Amino acid sequence: MKKKQGARFALILFVIFGLSTAFAAPFAANAHAQVTISPGDYPVRITAPSVKLDSPIQPVGVNTKGEMSVPSGSTKNVGWYKYGTVPGTTGTAVLDAHVFAAFKTLANVKIGGDIYVYMHSGKKLHFVVTKAKTYALSTLSSSTLFAATNSKQLNLITCAGKLTADHSTYDHRLIVSAQLV
Repeated sequence: MKKKQGARFALILFVIFGLSTAFAAPFAANAHAQVTISPGDYPVRITAPSVKLDSPIQPVGVNTKGEMSVPSGSTKNVGWYKYGTVPGTTGTAVLDAHVFAAFKTLANVKIGGDIYVYMHSGKKLHFVVTKAKTYALSTLSSSTLFAATNSKQLNLITCAGKLTADHSTYDHRLIVSAQLV
């Protein structure tokens, strides 16, 4: 990442909690995850058969508030944070969608469940769910977002809990973490 983008990225991490947040607990590197992603490759589709998730992925950046963008709730699209980690590479790739749209069944995912990310190059990446937890929005800090790791992780993020008093968002976030196998 260029130095100029580094400062912007740090600012984004600080303010991103409004719409989507990620939890990235470090896991030991998985010796079986020997996938090589070509430079310029990117995710185009995600499936999780056990919860009937099958959605296109679109790259997202930052909205006018400085928060991670989320695809329209009137679509089945899932957003991939294009300034972060590419799925299948070392680090934590972050994907988000609305709880009433593409991620409406995400709360039903089980530990050990399969998630597949299809890349533009035609590669199919297999992730296994390692953690699913709901966090109060008020308890999240920037250190839980895009945590540095030596493994190849994926975090799926959506709203949970109740609408806030101003009806602008929800008071919790569901974070599903998975690791490449």
